[in-house]
Amino acid sequence: MTSELDRKVVPPDVSAAPRSRNDRVTFLLVAAVVAASFLGRYAFDVAGFTVRWEQVAPVAFVGWLIVQPRSRLDLLRTLRHPVVLTFFAFIVWNAASSVLFSPSLGKSVAILGWLTIDLLLLAGLMSLGARAVWAENVGIRFVVPWALAGFAMYLVANRTAGDVSWGTNLDSLYHVYVTRLSATEANIYAAILVFWTLMLVARKGTDQRWMIAAAVTVPLGLIASQTRTAVFCMVMGLAVYVAYELVRRRRNPTPLRGFAFGPAAVVVGVLLAYGATTVLPDIERHQPASPSSQDSRTDGSDDSSRPAPDKLGDIDFTGGTVGFRMAVAREAAEEIQGVNLWLGNGTNTFGLRHEQPGSPGVSGHIIMLPVQILYDAGIVGLGILCAFGVVVWRHVPGRRRPIAAAIAATFVAAATLTSMFWFSVVWIIVASLLRPLSRGEDAGEGGARQNEAAEHQSELETTEIEERT
Repeated sequence: MTSELDRKVVPPDVSAAPRSRNDRVTFLLVAAVVAASFLGRYAFDVAGFTVRWEQVAPVAFVGWLIVQPRSRLDLLRTLRHPVVLTFFAFIVWNAASSVLFSPSLGKSVAILGWLTIDLLLLAGLMSLGARAVWAENVGIRFVVPWALAGFAMYLVANRTAGDVSWGTNLDSLYHVYVTRLSATEANIYAAILVFWTLMLVARKGTDQRWMIAAAVTVPLGLIASQTRTAVFCMVMGLAVYVAYELVRRRRNPTPLRGFAFGPAAVVVGVLLAYGATTVLPDIERHQPASPSSQDSRTDGSDDSSRPAPDKLGDIDFTGGTVGFRMAVAREAAEEIQGVNLWLGNGTNTFGLRHEQPGSPGVSGHIIMLPVQILYDAGIVGLGILCAFGVVVWRHVPGRRRPIAAAIAATFVAAATLTSMFWFSVVWIIVASLLRPLSRGEDAGEGGARQNEAAEHQSELETTEIEERT
């Protein structure tokens, strides 16, 4: 049954600038939360724990909601929402598995605390109702300058041979500087670009100038990250979104131009960006100062004179980064047996038992989300997480489900290769998908407004009938 929080429709000015003092402070804290989600690389130490700024901002935001009587009531109500309760059950199960099997509860508590902050962030944004669109507005506005800055640093770092390399890392396998900007790594930087661009696409051309700007800059940012998965996820997410919209609109015929504009612009942007890279000055390949273990040769041959392969064009399912992930998965599989297969081995404990393959002395970590959850929390934990996904899906408003499907497919694909489950951007996106529809969104549908309004009214009437029965 759809809850009141899910089906609430608010006045059309909900996305406008906040007017009251409390709303202005709330808006600024929401903006700080979104801004901090782009700063995952920056952290400081407190009592032996590494604290990230993207963990501090949500705590301040939720603290503000708690001290305000009206927002406190909304937050307490939201804490009983099925989405929040299911996520809480996942955290509780991880805590239980850690108590039973973790060799170091301190290591497990660090991640459990992070997940708890994510839970509070999700609940806090959901408690805002349709005002959660503030977070979406800020995230979408960040994506263009972030992509443009990433591409600029990619060019500068590679053309100066790393003399100016802020916001980049040297990929020692491909000998090229890749952009991460202020994110923890290039994969996360690219994934954030993809998520927010898809959310912009879902606005169906209501902001065409910004959509065009994103279609030009985001593909350049993806190229700067040199992340093959992100390019695939972007195209796949657009395909899922368009396919879902087409199926949905067969039942409710409306003009195609509104939702087709964004996907078409991004696809053209990707093609043009790849074409542009062929006419740019050649990016030099840089041999790392200290050869890594994967570059060393047992036959004594010198490989430094050989040209490094192009990373975006190198599709290798046996070696390279894919081979590394498979090696980690094989090590994890050795301990996903017996009772641990069902109950897990404790949160964040793989590095306590294993070193990184090929990197002696470096604690191991599982970056593939399904393997990670199965190792940490077992089949039970993985089942709870799948149930969480189902509950989220059931509470996403019907008209937002096409983009929700695209985001879900993109997240699963990206997180299978590089997990970003703990990062706040994931929970900001989830809250944005769950927020109630506003009449402003109806107006933004253009020619589809009347049909969409009729569809929404039908949904409300169906819900009322279900409640009466």
